[in-house]
Amino acid sequence: MVGNFVERRRERRIPLPGGVPARLLSPRGEVHEAVCFELSAGGMALRTNYVPAASELLAVQVEQPGGVRGMPARPLRVRLEVRRSLGLEGGLWRCEVGGRIVEVLS
Repeated sequence: MVGNFVERRRERRIPLPGGVPARLLSPRGEVHEAVCFELSAGGMALRTNYVPAASELLAVQVEQPGGVRGMPARPLRVRLEVRRSLGLEGGLWRCEVGGRIVEVLS
């Protein structure tokens, strides 16, 4: 426990310094740019200008840096349930989104 915050996540989280490019597909079919800055087996955290509602389901595609022998790496595609959405001020992104991966699409 740190301060009044109790950690409830079970999976180890991997920080992604500088973030990895990502895209969100909203339930209305809108595509939004994002950056994934934390990833685990059960979820991820992103920064974006899209502000989702609690429990909203998003299709998320996270680019994978590098590749094998000059071939581009396949992106991670998941369905993400929004668990938290925090407003950000004074930066490039409007919102920090944390979510639970409910389905790996590819």
